[in-house]
Amino acid sequence: MPHVMISSKKCTGCHMCELACSAQHEGAYRPSVARLFSACNPTTGVIKGHTCLQTACAKCQEACPNDAIVTTEITVKVKGDFPGKEKIGDTVKGYVLIVDEDACTNCGECYDVCPTDVIHEHPDREVAFKCDLCGGEPQCIAFCQNPHVLAVDLKVDKMDKQLQA
Repeated sequence: MPHVMISSKKCTGCHMCELACSAQHEGAYRPSVARLFSACNPTTGVIKGHTCLQTACAKCQEACPNDAIVTTEITVKVKGDFPGKEKIGDTVKGYVLIVDEDACTNCGECYDVCPTDVIHEHPDREVAFKCDLCGGEPQCIAFCQNPHVLAVDLKVDKMDKQLQA
């Protein structure tokens, strides 16, 4: 289950990942329609990344009464350098959860169960939307501007490594 992680220790809160995500999916720099986000606590300065855990969680898929969230096999092309990339390689096979907009009725059941608050109503299309790993080329990773220690990382579970064979 490849999924994107934002390191709370490394992220500077520049929101470049949000801009890259919205540009990829919406053709405009609109962080409000990004499929991930980072939030900074103004009191402590601690940054918390909010990303979809994909099939490692799948609570949204389980809650959907219309089967509008489907599991799709994906090959992720990993761009950028980050710790652990040598273990992953240049591509990762796994599964991602995709919202079938034709089947989605915008009932909101998936919004209520998401532990990371990253699936919600699209403001223009009135359907659920979430991270799909950019169809295999996650732009949040490619455009992270932290040159010394990439703040946005790709997490690969043990089950994914079995798919690599």
